[in-house]
Amino acid sequence: MIKQFLFYLCFCCVFASLTYAFDTPKLFTKDNVLAAGCYNDGFSSSDMTLIIQLTVGKDVIFDEGFEVRYHVPDKDVDDWTELEFDDTNWKKGIISIGYGDGDDNTEIKSGEVGSLYTRYHFDVPKAVTSKKIMFRIDYDDSYILWMNGVEIARSANIATLSPIGEIPVWDVSKIVDSMPDVEATKVPKGKPNKDRWKKPVTPRERDVHETIHEFEIDVEFGGGSALSVEAADKLTTTWAALKDHLD
Repeated sequence: MIKQFLFYLCFCCVFASLTYAFDTPKLFTKDNVLAAGCYNDGFSSSDMTLIIQLTVGKDVIFDEGFEVRYHVPDKDVDDWTELEFDDTNWKKGIISIGYGDGDDNTEIKSGEVGSLYTRYHFDVPKAVTSKKIMFRIDYDDSYILWMNGVEIARSANIATLSPIGEIPVWDVSKIVDSMPDVEATKVPKGKPNKDRWKKPVTPRERDVHETIHEFEIDVEFGGGSALSVEAADKLTTTWAALKDHLD
């Protein structure tokens, strides 16, 4: 554990001055996946919340009250942020997922929860003409988002932490960046709650108590579907087999 701590401490010191640059993610008409990690700043945290709204133009694609797949890991899960990851064995829940904040439509068991993994499956019928999409995030304490396998955002209190794919020692962020904790906005749960999305700031602004992150990202049209579909059976009929059948 000490070696892991020192690794992340060195990693943060080296990259603390860098600004994250994200690739432009592809947006598909069907079969998109947003993978979102929610992270506590310690195992003794009294609460955890992750609420996400996605809009494309004037269309709300998903919001509080919509379905999501989720998993509370006791170890890292390989490739869970990738588009093709099979999450059919994960639990189904209703946004938001968490505990202790009084605004969670799906509550998980509290105590010693360091990370929460969620995956949102969605379609965007107007993807071919969409150039930008908008996210709003209500969270406690930290988050990272990946859309169709591409990291698109993370909260400022962990902006300098972690190679992708690792579970960081999140408490290092307090030492390196001296960032304050973030508490989810105290708005009661809903499906959705119309008062949820207020007091927005960008993810790169210094985090303060009870904020909503609001940000727009560029997207590229990736096609009609993110997942390739193969025929269930190949055409194997031969003339001889057909002749025998007719006979």
